[in-house]
Amino acid sequence: MASVLLITNIFPPIIGGPAIFIDRLALALSARSHTVTVVCSGEGLVPKGYDDQRPFKICRINLTNRYTYEILIRLCLFWQLLRHRHILVNGLESYVSPIAKILRRAYALKIVGDSVWEQGRNWGILTSDFNAFQSEPVPARLQGVARARTAWIQRAHTIITPGTWLKTIVTSWDVPADRIQVIRNGAPLSTFSHSQPAPRKDKLDIVFVGRLTNWKGVETLLLAMQDLQDIHLTIIGNGPELPMLTTLSHQLGIVEKVTFAGKMEQRDLHHRLCQAHALALPSGYEGLSHTLLEAGAAGLARLASQIGGNADAITHGVDGLLIPYGDVQAWRSALIQLISDDDLRIRLGQAAQVSVANDDFMDSVNAYVDVIEGAKCKK
Repeated sequence: MASVLLITNIFPPIIGGPAIFIDRLALALSARSHTVTVVCSGEGLVPKGYDDQRPFKICRINLTNRYTYEILIRLCLFWQLLRHRHILVNGLESYVSPIAKILRRAYALKIVGDSVWEQGRNWGILTSDFNAFQSEPVPARLQGVARARTAWIQRAHTIITPGTWLKTIVTSWDVPADRIQVIRNGAPLSTFSHSQPAPRKDKLDIVFVGRLTNWKGVETLLLAMQDLQDIHLTIIGNGPELPMLTTLSHQLGIVEKVTFAGKMEQRDLHHRLCQAHALALPSGYEGLSHTLLEAGAAGLARLASQIGGNADAITHGVDGLLIPYGDVQAWRSALIQLISDDDLRIRLGQAAQVSVANDDFMDSVNAYVDVIEGAKCKK
């Protein structure tokens, strides 16, 4: 059996797609008798004994002291890359790439978005949306980030995207298509095997799940809800936009319609999805959202922005609704549809369960095992 190194920027209890994916993959690989080590960043202390519950080693580098972090993350990665030849990178690429070059280590690389665009949005340099940015010249302040992206892509022996749309984006960065393998994200279907959409007895119970960043579009959802009745939104997740969103909910006078639930353990999150009526994902871009797949497995009606990988998961009007990103009126109309037509909500939820029936997470694991164990994972 192989000794496998998985590298990610976030890991539970932090919420987010890479965190969920790496945790599940590590558990699945461990169950197959592989020896697994996860290297990740962290914020603050995890609950006592939290990591002891998992059958693999977790190396957390604390972000609280940035100076210490910069030293420790490099030392940790150097040691772990030296020890391992079977490597999957799903975050911390800018740290991994130069060390891998020194140690002559290649790795499998999962790309779930555009780090250059994300950095530009976080720094306040960019105002353009994701798709528009792909055809624009890279601003001078982001050219170093773009060069770094090229470097860590070149070090990878295999590049993996979770959907066909994102593969198209990556090829536009002058990456040959034959270097890119599509492995769809999956959902733990057995977890939701007993969940079925049921008639609504009270308010429309809608949930958002994700890290609260400036491209997730949650403000659009709040604005769309302002004048609506018989609806309640639960926002699950933390992030830099949380103070703005809580302030906005007060300004709009919808505090009683919104619950900010913070981060949630996977077991509790799955239970909450099974209780809800619908999931809303109004984000500016997604590769292929784990949450959309899980919501489909739970039988929720799914509302998502009409961008990127969301179209890989939803057929509009069949198993969900695709809505123009940032269009408050369009989102309001979609919410009104679900509030007023419960039969539509149930039909969308039932069709979603059918559409994700082939997206079992273990199928995704099998594909990743093939890549991780492949001959190219050697020095």
